[in-house]
Amino acid sequence: MIAATVSHLGKRLGLIGAIAATIIVLGGAAADAQDAMPDAVIVDPSGEVVVEIEDRADAPVAFEEAVTTRPGRQLSLQYIYRTQGSVPFPPNDPYFAQQWNLGKVGVPSAWGQTDGEGVIVAVLDTTINFTGPDGFCGQVVDPYDAIAQAPELPPLNATARFGHGTFVAGTIAQCTDNGTGVAGIAPGVSLMPVRVLSNRGGTTDQLARGIDWAVDHGADVINMSLGGPCKAEWPACGDTVVDAAIARAHSAGVVMVAASGNYGLSYVAYPANNPNVLAVGAVGSDDVLWDLGVGQGSDTGADLSLVAPGVDILQEATKWGVYGYYLSTGTSMAAPHVSAAAADVLAVNPNLSMDQVVAILESTAVDLGTPGFDTQTGWGRLDVGAAVNAALAMIAPESSTGPCSKAPCDSIGWVDAGGLWGLWDALTETPSVSSFYFGEPGDVPFMGDWDGDGVATPGLYRRSDGFVYIRYSNTQGVADLEFFFGNPGAVPLAGDFDGDGRDSVSIWRPSEARVYVTNELGADGGELDAAEFSFSFGDPGDTPFVGDFDGDGVDTVSLYRPSTGFVYFRNSLSTGNADLSFFYGNLGDQIFVGDWDGDGDDTVAAYRPSTGRVYANLENTNGAADWDGFVGSYPYLLSARNR
Repeated sequence: MIAATVSHLGKRLGLIGAIAATIIVLGGAAADAQDAMPDAVIVDPSGEVVVEIEDRADAPVAFEEAVTTRPGRQLSLQYIYRTQGSVPFPPNDPYFAQQWNLGKVGVPSAWGQTDGEGVIVAVLDTTINFTGPDGFCGQVVDPYDAIAQAPELPPLNATARFGHGTFVAGTIAQCTDNGTGVAGIAPGVSLMPVRVLSNRGGTTDQLARGIDWAVDHGADVINMSLGGPCKAEWPACGDTVVDAAIARAHSAGVVMVAASGNYGLSYVAYPANNPNVLAVGAVGSDDVLWDLGVGQGSDTGADLSLVAPGVDILQEATKWGVYGYYLSTGTSMAAPHVSAAAADVLAVNPNLSMDQVVAILESTAVDLGTPGFDTQTGWGRLDVGAAVNAALAMIAPESSTGPCSKAPCDSIGWVDAGGLWGLWDALTETPSVSSFYFGEPGDVPFMGDWDGDGVATPGLYRRSDGFVYIRYSNTQGVADLEFFFGNPGAVPLAGDFDGDGRDSVSIWRPSEARVYVTNELGADGGELDAAEFSFSFGDPGDTPFVGDFDGDGVDTVSLYRPSTGFVYFRNSLSTGNADLSFFYGNLGDQIFVGDWDGDGDDTVAAYRPSTGRVYANLENTNGAADWDGFVGSYPYLLSARNR
């Protein structure tokens, strides 16, 4: 383990000689003590500090100089990590009513669904004490002291100014509804206490060992209310040893959460800035970012994920070894809100992947400041209740069998108000679900097979700039292709209108009830080509949908008329009367089509927002649905047409 650490550091800094790893303890929970401490140190094998480095950004150069000027001496660069909470003070009244933060993020709503039971949350922090009058009601599993490298925690320390780890763990899992003290967000979780910080902070090796321990012992979520300041984004501001441990945790599917930092900087602290970690900033009860304006406040920047309550948070902790209920402020207090929310999400839907959990937390957040993502508040302020509801909505439909008898059958896609996409293989005998984030709130979503590989992937139309954004895979990321589409009144129609096996985006103009057909996507950064032809069909106010209704391999445009509840099918791209029409569904339903049974013909389905159910027919006729199933409540439902 030491040899691996040595070679990694040496390669990073371009060094030749071997560099041994070692352990030191620096830092501090108190703000005044932390201010006087370095961001990194260089030590020899005995742990003696050879050089103190005030600014983390100077560490690589300082380390190289130290090795050069001390030939033959084994040295180790150790970054310093500190708690990210300020000094607490006693509150006026230690009751749940004083915990403004819980109501603010919808915890009571989540309590109606789960208390987090069945999920393991590792808290990497100072030691956690479990003997307080309020305490913890959930299980404690696999404690570890990464400083002493022992599978047990030290006893209550009467010299510790503030029980930071106990406070953070309490925010997640304080015993609740026990007639004592305060509440926790997810009191049913199993806590894994991992000590990586002394009262003076912790080091690279200790943090990496703590992460590895948590992963190896089955943690589902890791909370890190700690960090070191950054004056650049990751990886320029990083730690290769800890980065490697984070990568191992990510590969294991562990959700990682960290405090964004308390330095008032425009760069997120490390390790929160690592792209595999959710970086959490702090806001007050007014949803205003915590900022004291004197070099102390919630760190911001492009690596920020979310914000959560972090000002005057009330929890049980120790002060100089004495239990009490204290108020504390900082991003250390904000991060465990998100860790607890992740646990609640996994508790109600344990089949979710790590990426799905992250997407749910980000997409259900309450947007603050500039619409969409911004560097001050990330994707917005955490909403635990909304996240839990979104996770519940992603549970596979209750029907265990479906009409899909031969592949390929189409799937059902959904998009929520925050830009979270999901795919149901809901009409197969083995329902499954996946989700990912793409786009921004307010975008108009659709799906198509853009590259002819037989798989439908996302597209969206952004009214604010008139562009269409196309992605070639059902994964989170930026657009692979973008082009100018048209004015805000135009509606995109995705389909294969010439039978070449690739979908393109054509235009429906509702005011004209006219379709403008284009058989090629626009050039990247350019604009949609002029329509090859156009035709009128239906009335203004009709809602168009696209499908291959006769199995000839060419998509045509059909209509749903909300005023009457009738659907009108046409099997050619030309002006004329409907080839088939009938009443289907209830007023207020969303109509879409797909090949639900794999026979090559698209047939009608209705999505009923009031029930969250889809009703699908296997023939284009009226009457009772041939299959129905629950998918949840979403503003957009559409077919993922797989050829």
